[in-house]
Amino acid sequence: MHMDYDVAVIGAGIVGASIAARLSNAGMTVAMIDKGAAGAHGASGMSGGLVRLYDPDPLLMKLAAFSIGLMDEEVFANTYARAFQRSGAIYRAAPDQLPHMQGAIDQYASDRYPMHLIASQTLDGVQLPRCADGEYIDLFEPHACIGNVRLATSLLSDVVRRNGLLLEHCPVQSINCRSSKEVHIGLGDAALRCRAVVVAAGGWSRQLVPGLRLETRSIPLARVMTDADCGTPVIDAVRQSYLIPLTPRIVQTGCGFRETRSFPEDLPPTDLRHRQDAMGRVRQLIGCTHPQVLDVLPGFDSYSPDGRPLLGFMGDDSPIFLATGMSGLGFKFAPGVAQIAFEQLHTHLSGGPPSESWPELSPVRALMQADIAAGVQP
Repeated sequence: MHMDYDVAVIGAGIVGASIAARLSNAGMTVAMIDKGAAGAHGASGMSGGLVRLYDPDPLLMKLAAFSIGLMDEEVFANTYARAFQRSGAIYRAAPDQLPHMQGAIDQYASDRYPMHLIASQTLDGVQLPRCADGEYIDLFEPHACIGNVRLATSLLSDVVRRNGLLLEHCPVQSINCRSSKEVHIGLGDAALRCRAVVVAAGGWSRQLVPGLRLETRSIPLARVMTDADCGTPVIDAVRQSYLIPLTPRIVQTGCGFRETRSFPEDLPPTDLRHRQDAMGRVRQLIGCTHPQVLDVLPGFDSYSPDGRPLLGFMGDDSPIFLATGMSGLGFKFAPGVAQIAFEQLHTHLSGGPPSESWPELSPVRALMQADIAAGVQP
């Protein structure tokens, strides 16, 4: 028994839901499939989203700028906007980063999205986190936002429910490519017959695409009660740390102890080291005397060998489109990723020549076997 759709999207996290909502909103018939509930597990279920532009990697900064420019357009104007809290954000760097940061301001700053360097240790009367030993540079993005990833994913999934098909608690058994425009998605006793499939399963993408050079890394997320106010998110590249305020006295920070495994279920649980590391980071960043860790969420995400997303078709004749390897930045990349996916899928389904947009993100660079590049699946 077959159910026919233009596109199947495997993975109902923020990236998969963004792609599926963008496609279905444009009139494509779309089925989104997840082995759990939409947005309730995986990276999207255990992360806090911070939307900001600056990145030391020029390509990732370009992708962030593209994505931010789409957040008040199309389907995202009615979904992302409801999940945002504008907070501003500070990026702290060493002095040798000044030319790069100034170049980013010259290229991307505008009335719509201002960016500027700040020299004072206060911002709008609020004391900034203390710096590391020596000099530092602070880049301020006043329009940066804290986002509710689960809420945004839920709202985008509702778009898919209204316009197409959402299958939850439905593990994919197989992906069988019959031709460049026919792929069967095995779902036990039934199957979806689609013209293309998007694999946006994060850390589980390797299970669906054997031979893919992709790994899962833990991103433990600690929520900490503080005795010092912090109203602005801070990314401290000097200490390799960050802090996001959740309430006036509760903040989220990442932990320095990370693990790497093939799949999310292989990652070890968080332990006392993570709690102690989180307390030390909060003390350093905001001068908190007695931080109290409320919990440590076992966050994780998928990483490509070069730390850049894997985005695009697996070959010129393959019906498989990859959207994974977001390295913990999926929330801010998702609208841009969805637009790139829409453009390339539309061209593919209409019989046009392979897209040459964003070639640096092509997943071909992370494929280890020639038959995988051709889209041949077991």
